[in-house]
Amino acid sequence: MVLLADPIVAADPVVEGQARDTLVILEDSLGSMESTHGAFLRLLRERAEGYGGRVTLKHHESIAAKGSGFALRRWGRWTHDSVVVLAPSLTSIGGEKASEVLGDFVESGRSAFLVGSPTMSGEVRDLAKRFGVAFHDGSAKALDLFENRGGDGEVIRATNYGGLGDTSSVLRAGTKSKPLLWSGVGAYLDPRNPLASQAVAGHSTTFCPTKKGFVSKKKGLRKFTGTDVSLVSVVQARNNARVVVTGSLSMLSDEFMADGETSNRELSVDVTDWVLGYKSVLRHGRIEHSLLEGMGERGETKDRYRIKDKLAVSMKVEEWSAAKQEWLPFEGEDLQLEFTMLDPHLRKTFSKDAEGTFVAEVVAPDVYGVFKFVVDYNSLGYSYIHVEEQVPIRPFRHDEYERFIAAAYPYYASIFSTMAAFFLFGFSVLYTK
Repeated sequence: MVLLADPIVAADPVVEGQARDTLVILEDSLGSMESTHGAFLRLLRERAEGYGGRVTLKHHESIAAKGSGFALRRWGRWTHDSVVVLAPSLTSIGGEKASEVLGDFVESGRSAFLVGSPTMSGEVRDLAKRFGVAFHDGSAKALDLFENRGGDGEVIRATNYGGLGDTSSVLRAGTKSKPLLWSGVGAYLDPRNPLASQAVAGHSTTFCPTKKGFVSKKKGLRKFTGTDVSLVSVVQARNNARVVVTGSLSMLSDEFMADGETSNRELSVDVTDWVLGYKSVLRHGRIEHSLLEGMGERGETKDRYRIKDKLAVSMKVEEWSAAKQEWLPFEGEDLQLEFTMLDPHLRKTFSKDAEGTFVAEVVAPDVYGVFKFVVDYNSLGYSYIHVEEQVPIRPFRHDEYERFIAAAYPYYASIFSTMAAFFLFGFSVLYTK
């Protein structure tokens, strides 16, 4: 987390909320990659330059050795904000294993775009597995004998964008309205990793074949069939680092992106914008609270409140706009506030005021103790938000109770009726024979 002066907390290690310095690692020489993937490289350059950043292109062999003069981290500091790996055969960076250095890179809160292929190295496989995405062990491409281009089962026309639901935080609606041309190695998401999602999944007829071209009968490989096959995966770590993993270098090629009837170009824009922090990046301020009704002055922020006090709670949440290069009020409508002591005692959805600040009115529970206001926002594609504010709740003091409590009227009646009965009983004993 990075504290800014206003005080707003940025959800990305880069203060501006986006990657400013992107390293692109190429499989072949720049000239060769320009001829096959020039459109994607131009897309990266143009968007980075338009948003005030820069892109550095490096051939993977020129940065592999320790004596190459290149290091992704130097003296404990990272030299780039994000990495795009277009080199499936990558094994090392600056003398360090690629899976280790890029794994640490993501753990530091930075982002990576990882592309595999049938000839990918073991380091790339290990790195993807570290993110919860397991590539198929075989070198054969995923097949779909029904949903394909012109009868070529290795070129899948993917239309299953269901893994992300209806959210537009990663893929726009226009992107999901057209098929994606995809050719490469299928993957499977580890069910133990709730942070990984399928941006594009296979169809029910998609499978990852054995060397002989059949569906594997091995128990561990049966999961690489049908909609369990992930073609494009997105991972958002708990530190808000972002990762995109795909097994298709062809998906980003000029040949596939030139087809206007497919979504290859639009999807490339969407996933790179997301992974580089050009969109869906949030930051938040502190939880502010004050008294509305109760013991004290209206609008007063107190160290502790009394049970049944009515409180006003507010928090500022902003979303980064790369196009405008500024923070704008977040337009989400599903942000919730919890008032907890071990467990939530109440939960309420925020509303927004005229300035875009999230506000809520709550009544303190009729339970005293040390409570916390908690906002825990975990919406697919957006930066995670978790903020807590401790607020003790005290009971009524002895002189704050009402003189006569309505709920106690039956007890009052029983006392006075007992007194009256005793008086009548005594009178009858003393004055009657």
